[in-house]
Amino acid sequence: MAERCRLIAAALLVMLACAPCVAEDPREPAVVTLRSGGMSVELQRASGWTIQAIVYRGVPIITPTGACGAVACIPVAGGWVGSAHTAGGVERIEEVRLIVDGEFAELTDGATYTGERLVLQKRSMLDKLRLDGMLTLAGGVLTERHELTATEDVIVTTVYPFMYCVTAATTEWMATTAEGEEQTGTFGAGDELSWHDDWSWTATYIPERSMGVAIRHLAHPDEARTLTGYWDQERYHKLHVRWDAEEDRWREGFTLAGEMALSCFEAPPAGWREMARQVASELVAE
Repeated sequence: MAERCRLIAAALLVMLACAPCVAEDPREPAVVTLRSGGMSVELQRASGWTIQAIVYRGVPIITPTGACGAVACIPVAGGWVGSAHTAGGVERIEEVRLIVDGEFAELTDGATYTGERLVLQKRSMLDKLRLDGMLTLAGGVLTERHELTATEDVIVTTVYPFMYCVTAATTEWMATTAEGEEQTGTFGAGDELSWHDDWSWTATYIPERSMGVAIRHLAHPDEARTLTGYWDQERYHKLHVRWDAEEDRWREGFTLAGEMALSCFEAPPAGWREMARQVASELVAE
């Protein structure tokens, strides 16, 4: 069952639907925008208050071409659950709140919230997994922390705790391993998802806009192997993070947690890699 679920993962990833977030209005597609330091982040209620798009200084970086957020493949529930994936049920929001510069703000459809520091906190259920998430936007840097906990024994074959639909306008990528080895590659819409188990950070570049984005692992679970890779498609170059626990059976109380940071930068084509290294080095956990 576990192997079968992994083999069909790529096909299931594109099966999107509107996921209900609250019992009183499960289909409401409310969108709110957070702004700080030149970055705008759109969040979609119908997909569990996950990222729908990120724009930096007018340039689309993360596009509304697929699902972001956290998803898990739970065979007994029917498959993938979380964010916009509903084969295994919908992500059930239990609590969500927005804090803007230390003050609570009501989430209102269509509203834009601007500040020095904006924090969205949520608790939701992905079948038998509790997701505690925190998204922080401050000074043009986005960080996300996700913690998944089994509320009872359950088989979980695959977990993607973080996903980012990087724009298809990017043409190449670079990455640095925990040991400092640098790797590079190009995109070609080859419909491939190649995994790397030692990336510390990665960056991509949009030559026509002289814009890049760096994404770094700030923390990853000791109880699971962390893999990172781009799904190279025509509509996006989607960055996936995968956690492989030692066992598919998650015992009640078993928890995995990690944190990612994302920052954008401007640089000429000849200097984008050096700028990416600098920006990535500045992404640190609070």
